[in-house]
Amino acid sequence: MLRKLAMSLLGLSVVTGVAVAGDTKEASGTVKSVAASSFVVTDSAGKDWSFSVDKSTLVLVKGGSHKANAIKADGKPSTLSEYLAAEQDVNVNYSEKDGKMMAKEVRVKDATVK
Repeated sequence: MLRKLAMSLLGLSVVTGVAVAGDTKEASGTVKSVAASSFVVTDSAGKDWSFSVDKSTLVLVKGGSHKANAIKADGKPSTLSEYLAAEQDVNVNYSEKDGKMMAKEVRVKDATVK
């Protein structure tokens, strides 16, 4: 009986994981502009995509953790523009929430923070 319950819970977890993963979408292109809580990416077809960010948004860029540690050591808050800049190529994982595209993860291609 316990084995059946464990297998049922495992099956539920797998199904739930697939449903959540299905909510995430992906876009890629070149950063056009960066603001305090948003950024715009232009895709290969010339379409602009506006993304919002919040504290849970993860920006992955070479040297980013070193930059974050230095900012934290100085007692200053991090800003989006310290990790993301115009003309960088990015991949963005996002979800739609309240009519906005909320960036979950931003991967900066072939760039290093300064």
